Amino acid sequence: MEIINPQIKELEQKYLELQNAMSHMRGELNEVKRISGDTTRQTIWQFVIFTITMAAILLGGIKYQTDTLRNEMNVRFDTMNQRFEQSEKNLTARFEDLKQEVRAGRK
Repeated sequence: MEIINPQIKELEQKYLELQNAMSHMRGELNEVKRISGDTTRQTIWQFVIFTITMAAILLGGIKYQTDTLRNEMNVRFDTMNQRFEQSEKNLTARFEDLKQEVRAGRK
């Protein structure tokens, strides 16, 4: 019996060691799962924040360029309006001069 008992004792010891190793591995696996879940969640939030930031930058840039172009075009239109008004004044003055000459020629 002594031969069987030491073998059983040895098997029980190995079983306990394997059970402890398995528990330890399960604990490590659960820790890895928790960390990977947290990392995934953080990565998703970083992507969402990055997307929102890039959208805000894009919209701000478009607004800035639109305002700049609008101001530039307004300056050009104002300049053209001034030139048209000046041309209209010149034509009116020339027309008045022509009227004066025609009236003077009729007399």
